[in-house]
Order: sequence, then structure tokens, then C-alpha cells
Amino acid sequence: MKRLIICLFLITTLFLAGCISPPDASAPTPDSASPTIPDTKPSPRPPGPKGKTTPQAANTNSTAEIQTVLNLGIMVHLEGWDDGTNQEKFRKHADLLREYADLFEKYGAKLTLESKEMTLGAIKWNDNILLEMEKRGHGIGVHADVGGSKKDTLPKMKKELETMKSQLESLGVTVRHVSGVCSHCDWVTATADSGYEFVTGTVAYALLSLPDEDRPIEIPDSARPAQYHQAYPFTTEGRLHSWRAENGSNWIDDNPKGRIVIIPSGEGLAFSYEESKGEAEIGGSQNLTIEDINAFERELKDILKFIESDKSTQPYTYYLSWSLGKALDKQLMEKWLQMVAGYVDSGKVKWQTIPEMYDDYLAWEHATGRR
Repeated sequence: MKRLIICLFLITTLFLAGCISPPDASAPTPDSASPTIPDTKPSPRPPGPKGKTTPQAANTNSTAEIQTVLNLGIMVHLEGWDDGTNQEKFRKHADLLREYADLFEKYGAKLTLESKEMTLGAIKWNDNILLEMEKRGHGIGVHADVGGSKKDTLPKMKKELETMKSQLESLGVTVRHVSGVCSHCDWVTATADSGYEFVTGTVAYALLSLPDEDRPIEIPDSARPAQYHQAYPFTTEGRLHSWRAENGSNWIDDNPKGRIVIIPSGEGLAFSYEESKGEAEIGGSQNLTIEDINAFERELKDILKFIESDKSTQPYTYYLSWSLGKALDKQLMEKWLQMVAGYVDSGKVKWQTIPEMYDDYLAWEHATGRR
């Protein structure tokens, strides 16, 4: 099939404090505003991987029910702190996490916590905050930040991913997924070989593992993680469905036999306004504002309108990203939760952890006979 290559000229390199690691040191995660690539506003038909129609389109004869609800979540990266070496900082951040969990639970909302430094802190300082959060109904996974250096190899990635999974599992936590694995290496195989079942937070930098002629945007081999931090797929509708990836050379193509499920990310929680305007925020401020709340509600309305017309049998999922390196205004966060609660009460939106989204995807695969 003829591939469509969209030329892209990046005009600046952005860094998000406490979210993106130094260039060539780690793989990126999609919490920050980054150079705008394609338009992310709704389009008439949702492109999935590679701009194709979404994977569920091939299952029109299945007995699976048409989906009408958006499953909503938040991916929280616990990173950028000295929690594994500084007990005072760990205690502060553990207390902060409990406060946010209390607030979310007040509205029946669920977090998916992807841990990096906090894993080591929980082990060293004997405070199993992550198992506590899982027992309270929140999702848990690994935030790896590996693969972003040109010196990285598949065996090196695999070893690091296995170590992080083992460390988190030592706390008694169920670990099935990882984020921060975008790389020029075959990150799909490295992830699958390490025992993970699905990946979150995939960004444009992961396109480097594709052959140059198959990349949906022009991205040089010399690219650095912070330069290509836009969530992939690039359109809102493309982020509403998951797909299976076979390996790093063709991961944007849905393959029912693939070993890893990719659950794409939406926008950054504190960047909803900037992303709606197609603007990148230099310096990486993470301040949640009333403009962000209003911008996300507009996008949410667009998504729900699209769902009404799409008539898919595959569950619709969407989650925002947030790096808890800086506390957000709790009053504004409660306003955001109150806004979402109206849509939950209407039956149009349902809160889920990302592991719950994965379970729904597996159920859909079974119902449609894909696996």
C-alpha cells in the first residue's frame, strides 16, 4: 500500500521540567506540549495507525455490541524526584499522591499511576504507597524512560525493563504495562520479551524504529526525544482505539497476532488549552488553568459527538497525561472533576484505569474472534 509521508519542519526544541529527561538519556513520555505535528482536531473519519481506518472497521459482521460510552482515564507519571534516595522528598510526594487519590475517589474517578523513582522509595522507605493505591482501585504500571539514547540496544532495553518490572512486582503490585519505551530500537520486542502486555504513552519519537520510508512523518535519525514528544496517533479519533503491534519495524500497523497492545494517549492534562490552540509552551509550565478545563470540555464534546456517529464495536478509550513532578491547583482540579462528573452522570462517560481499558480490549478481541 502506498505510504503517505507528511513533511514536518520543527521550529523549536522543548523541554518539560520534571517530565522529559535530558536528550539522549531516556525515552519520552507525552505529558508535555511539544512541536505541533499534524492537526489533532476531529476529522470526518478516524484514522488509526498509519492513517488507515480504525481496526474495528473490519469486524462489521461480528456479534459484538455497538459502543456508545467513552472510557476516560488519567495517566500519572511518578517521575523526576529523588524518591529513591531522599526520604523527606518521598514522604512529601507519597502524602501528595494520597491527597489526589482522595480527591479523585470523591468523584468516582480513577488514576493510573506509572512509577519510576517512587518504586525504589517505596522499597527503601518501607511505605507501600503503590500497593495501597492498587487496593484502592487505581491502576499501576511502570514508567521506564528507557531507549532514548542512540547507544541503547534491544538487549539493554530488555534488561532494564525486566529490572523495573521485578522491582515493582516485589511490592505485591500487579504489573502488566509500561510507558516511556519509545526508541529507535525494536522497543515492541523488548517490551514483549520483558513480560509486559501493553504499552501506554506512545509518542512520535517511537516512529524512529520504523524504516524511514514507512514513517508517517519525516523524522531524522538524529532526532532527540524532546523534539518528537507529540502523542501518537496525531488525531483525536486515532487515539480512541487500541491496536496490536507485531514489532518495532511495523508497530503502527494493526496486527491481530501482535504480542503488544498499544493504548494511545490523549493530551496533557495541564496543556489542554495550549494544545487546542496548536501552541507549544516553551519552558514546560504545568499549571492547570480554567482555560485548560474549558478546552478539554470542548474536546470531550467533540469526542462524544464523534462516538454517536461512528457506531464502532470496539470500546472507546481516552486518557490524559500528567507528570506529578509539580502539584496542580486542587481547587481547579476539583472543578475539572466536577465538569467530568456531569458527563459521567449522563451515562456518556465512564471512569476506568488503563488496565481496565486493556481488559475491555481483550474482551472485544474475544467477542469479535480476532484472537
